[in-house]
Amino acid sequence: MKYAAIDIGTNTVLLLIVDVRKGLEDVLDISTITRLGEGLKEKGYLSQEAMTRTFSALDAYKGLIDKNKVLDVYCVGTSALREAKNSEVFLKLVKEKLGFAIQIISEREEAYYTYLSVKNDCSIKADDFIIVDIGGGSTEVIKGDKEKFIDFFSIPIGSVKLTEMFVKHDPPEEKEIESLVDFIQKNLPIPFDGKNRQVIGTAGTITNLASIILGMESYDKGKIHGFRISYKDVENVIDKFKGMATTERRRMKGMEKGREDIILQGIILMREIMSYFCAKELTVSANGVRYGVIFERHGMKY
Repeated sequence: MKYAAIDIGTNTVLLLIVDVRKGLEDVLDISTITRLGEGLKEKGYLSQEAMTRTFSALDAYKGLIDKNKVLDVYCVGTSALREAKNSEVFLKLVKEKLGFAIQIISEREEAYYTYLSVKNDCSIKADDFIIVDIGGGSTEVIKGDKEKFIDFFSIPIGSVKLTEMFVKHDPPEEKEIESLVDFIQKNLPIPFDGKNRQVIGTAGTITNLASIILGMESYDKGKIHGFRISYKDVENVIDKFKGMATTERRRMKGMEKGREDIILQGIILMREIMSYFCAKELTVSANGVRYGVIFERHGMKY
């Protein structure tokens, strides 16, 4: 009774395998940075190199899925596949070679699946919350409670897009950071009140930030999921990383390999959202869209 969900994002491809015989039990939960959306902002097309990297990750995932004798696979694609003019080329290749039928989900569906991953998480105690899902190409800000999905707002920027748009030096120059922050603030007005609600952060930028703050030698979901990050902690990491080249960041404890060049931009985006909602801290969710997809199909809680 094993099922799998694959989330193909702009920066990362994630695989979740669960066993539903006794509620919902994680069998495998892994991610691979493939940068599918690399160069997409400028060209409007997925590059052959990016598609090859992402296909290779999916090919490896198929081996794990087959090994675990998974009954069914739910595969979704988000921002990069929504925006690219040649998405069908990639979808056809994956379907023909690997048998995965990728469903490109809308911004609203992406937000809803992220909401389900929090709503059905028994470790999240808040009745009302704002969920911030920072991706590589877009960021979803979701308003909800334990009873219903209330509203969402999609910001067409993420850690990869911000990097490609503003960062030309390593480490970034102060004027690049200033331009980046100004751009975020101009795109940030969110049409609902999120004050006095618990802020929950999900996806790679947030989980990697938690790992860095904790100084972890290797990723440990048990320690990261539910971890609380203060606004001061966010500012401290930004101040430290602004003057570091990517080679220095790569050596930091907790840094996910392949994220060192985009992590600062993602954390700055998170800080600006926290500031917008006057949030003094955020709670980390290590789940996300892939869990929401499973929850929708099977009505399970985690």
